Amino acid sequence: MNENLKDKYNRTYKYLRVSVTDRCNFRCKYCVPTHDFEFIPHGKILKYEDILFAVESLSQLGIEKIRLTGGEPLVRKNISYLISEIGKIKNIKETTLTTNGSLLSKYVNEIYDAGIRRINISLDSLREDRYEYITGGFKLNEILDGINKAIKTGLNPIKINVVAIKTFNDDEILDFCNFAGENNLNVRFIEFMPIGNNVEWKKEHIITGDEILKIISKKFTYEPVKKGNFEGPAVNYRLSNGAKIGIITPISNHFCSECDKLRLTADGKLRPCLLSDNEINLFDEIKSRDFAGFKEKIKESLKLKELDHNITNDGCTAKFKRTMSKIGG
Repeated sequence: MNENLKDKYNRTYKYLRVSVTDRCNFRCKYCVPTHDFEFIPHGKILKYEDILFAVESLSQLGIEKIRLTGGEPLVRKNISYLISEIGKIKNIKETTLTTNGSLLSKYVNEIYDAGIRRINISLDSLREDRYEYITGGFKLNEILDGINKAIKTGLNPIKINVVAIKTFNDDEILDFCNFAGENNLNVRFIEFMPIGNNVEWKKEHIITGDEILKIISKKFTYEPVKKGNFEGPAVNYRLSNGAKIGIITPISNHFCSECDKLRLTADGKLRPCLLSDNEINLFDEIKSRDFAGFKEKIKESLKLKELDHNITNDGCTAKFKRTMSKIGG
């Protein structure tokens, strides 16, 4: 019988993001630091059977949606097996995946057959030189080919995640709106967050959700779109060119009051909030298949969840212990 996961502020948690690896073939500037970076040792990475125990246990406590992340989840061997097995868990209603798109051409049919119907693809520039710069040398055309193959395979919706960075890609916002309209994609603009390489993050590089909408309004009219099931924190709009765009504002307009997600890291830590280093180590309970101990620690983790995070567009004083690649987004 399902139980509800509720924190002390009466928020209910139904969504789990699972990092299957901290490995990634990209070296994005805001995600992986350019210095002193070490991967999690293989012996401390959860095996698929471990992840399945954790997901099934959490499904008994009320989790209904799973998103697989990394690092880059498609670099982990036989990821389709994990997707397929998660799909067999009784209370899980949807499994989705976030990817950088570089391996989509190779694996999109495989993950579709395993049960994936919607994906998020990280894409921060539509200009070849910028894309190579921010990803550490990857070719934009390869990503666009993967997106096109995903469209033809039948994945829908396909959401394109764009981290909006002032002085870097804010002059491409209208290009992304055209891209969304031309390809029936949902482009989501995300405010630049101070996780990962703090050397690269500066408050003057934040472009807020309101500023993004002002840029969009120079060319398009827009109307709000009502959220569907499992829509997440984005505020969605339909543009006059038919494009659907979303604005995610973790910095300028916190959406903590409606948060419904938990994060399981690749090394078995449960992280109640992306923008907080508070986490609970579930590794031993997962490895020993100790459901009772696992359940108690889950309840303990929810006590760590604050009403709101304390990061604003005025700045950030936090020094995060984990990079985004080790958290899983």
